[in-house]
Amino acid sequence: MSSDTSLASRAVPQTAPFLEVSDLVRHFQIRRISRLFGKKALLKAVDNISFVVKKGDTFGIVGESGCGKSTTARLVIDIDKPTSGRVMFKGREISRLSPAERRRLTLQMQYVFQDPLGALDPRMRIIDQVAEPLLIHKKASGLNCRNQAADTLLSLELKDHVFRRYPHEISGGQRQRVVLARALILEPELLICDEPISALDVSIQAQVLNLLSDLSRRMNLTTIFISHDMSVVRQTCNQVAVMYLGKIVELSPTDALFQSPAHPYTQALLSAVPIPQPGLVRKRILLKGDPPSPVDIPPGCRFHTRCHLEKPICREKEPRFKLLQEGHWVACHVARGDA
Repeated sequence: MSSDTSLASRAVPQTAPFLEVSDLVRHFQIRRISRLFGKKALLKAVDNISFVVKKGDTFGIVGESGCGKSTTARLVIDIDKPTSGRVMFKGREISRLSPAERRRLTLQMQYVFQDPLGALDPRMRIIDQVAEPLLIHKKASGLNCRNQAADTLLSLELKDHVFRRYPHEISGGQRQRVVLARALILEPELLICDEPISALDVSIQAQVLNLLSDLSRRMNLTTIFISHDMSVVRQTCNQVAVMYLGKIVELSPTDALFQSPAHPYTQALLSAVPIPQPGLVRKRILLKGDPPSPVDIPPGCRFHTRCHLEKPICREKEPRFKLLQEGHWVACHVARGDA
C-alpha cells in the first residue's frame, strides 16, 4: 500500500476490519472520437483510494455525479473488476475467490440500485421477485419460500394487497421497499445502497431512511450509503468519504466533517445545505466551472481548477493525506494538519 493510502486506511483501527479497500484503481480505455481508429485515452474512474468500514457502521460516499461513487461500490461488491488494488471482506480478498466462493459471497453482500423500476422484472409479480433469491441460492422452496417473502415484505411495511401486483402497478416508494426486500431476504451482512432515495418524493425519502436505519439496528447491518445529498448523509452515516474526480479528498467521522470541514470541496458542498433554523444563513461557496474530464485530469491537486483557496503549489504537486484530528484525514495543501 502506498504511503498516502496507508494513512487513509489507518483512519479506522486495524483490528480485523470487516471491509478493507486498499489502493483501489479502476481505469477504462476509451476512444476520444467516435471512429474506429480514434485515439485511445484512459478514463480514471477510481484512482487509488483506500478506506475501512467497521462491522455495524454506515459508511457514506458523497460527491458530484461522475466522481466515482457508483464505480467504487460496484468494485466492492465485485460487479466490476479493479485495474489494481484489492477489496478484503472479512479477511478474504474477493478477487482471489473461486466462482463457487463468490456465489456464496452474494449471500453476505447485497446491492440496492438507484432505479428500483429498472432493477425489477416487469413481467414478474412482487411476491415472486422477492422469493426468487431464495430459489436461486436454494435456501427455501415452495410454500416456505413464498411465506418468507411475504414476511419480509410485511416487515418493510408493505401490505399484502401489493404482493400479487407488478412493478408498474405500485408507487416509487413501494418499489424501493420491494428492492430492499429482495436484498434483505438473504440476510446479508453488507448492504450497498446506491442513491436509494434520489428518485423519491421528500416525504417518501424520510420514510425509507427511517426504515433503513431501523433495519440496520435490528439486523446489525453494515451499510455503504452512496449519495450526493449531504443532509441525508449526516442523518444516516457514521463515517463519510468525500470523492472528487476518482479520489477521496476527505475522510472523517460524520460529526467532525460537518462541524469542521477541511477540504475546500467539502466546504463548498456543505455551504449548499440549508440550515433548518429561521434567520440563520450560511455563506455559499460557489465553485468555478465544471469538473475536469476524468480523461484529462489536471496536474497537482485535481480540484485546483475550481478551488477558491488555490495556491501555486496546488497546480504543481498532488496533496497527500494528512491527519487533522483523530479519524479525520484530508488531502489538501491548504488545510492544516498534524501529519
